[in-house]
Amino acid sequence: MRDDEIEALADSVLSLYRLSPPVDLVKLAKDEGVELVEGDFGSDFHGRIEYLQDERVFAIYHPGITSEIFPGRVRFTIAHELGHYFIPAHRDVLLKVLVHDSDEDFRTGSSIEKQADRFAAALLLPGKLLKEKMGRKGFLSLAEIKAVASNCCTSLQAAAFRYTQFTTEPHLAIVSEDRKILYYFASEEAQALGFAGLGNRLVPENSPTVHASSDPLRALKEGATSSEAWFSERYKRADLWEEAVSLGYSGRALTLLSWQNSASDHDC
Repeated sequence: MRDDEIEALADSVLSLYRLSPPVDLVKLAKDEGVELVEGDFGSDFHGRIEYLQDERVFAIYHPGITSEIFPGRVRFTIAHELGHYFIPAHRDVLLKVLVHDSDEDFRTGSSIEKQADRFAAALLLPGKLLKEKMGRKGFLSLAEIKAVASNCCTSLQAAAFRYTQFTTEPHLAIVSEDRKILYYFASEEAQALGFAGLGNRLVPENSPTVHASSDPLRALKEGATSSEAWFSERYKRADLWEEAVSLGYSGRALTLLSWQNSASDHDC
């Protein structure tokens, strides 16, 4: 299923049930007859959807909110499993195999999981809302993305990754842990400029991201940087602006890299 088809499907669900951010996932599941089962399923559990043949209903199993599992993550897990339920091809498979365990958000290589992630993001953070927030300028600061995440009751990283799908500016959203880069998303414009992959596996020393990851107050850190600090083996360079904030657990941080002047990119 193409991305635009998934976006249209999520929009149709929002329209059908007259839902707006923050989307009431409990009501949506109830209206569809889907059971939500909360529990402690272990640290490696990332969500499950099951078709209960005897009852002829779908059940979604998700973790509860704890000091280490934030509400935004729980909501994304439920929305992701609803993606498996609403996407026709996924539901057809479930009716045959009965159960599906999901991978960790954003890090999977599975097309099925990526489709469910896309649906979850489109459901919780509608494209129309993001476009309205960006307005004519076409971009958002990290502080503005935090406000969107708060209004939609999603995790900050989900909002940042969703933003990369809509901004018309070159931009990367990166999640790291103790300086190790875990995963990232690049906007279409960044990819077009030749900056689709970081190459580097470590966050630059003494960067705003390093300072943000160790800040117990989770204050936003920002400053000028360059493509040489973040990208390896690039034949082009760019002056960048780095914004970062702690994600509040395990030394993780979210980083936004924006081009200060994309027109000034030049060969080294």
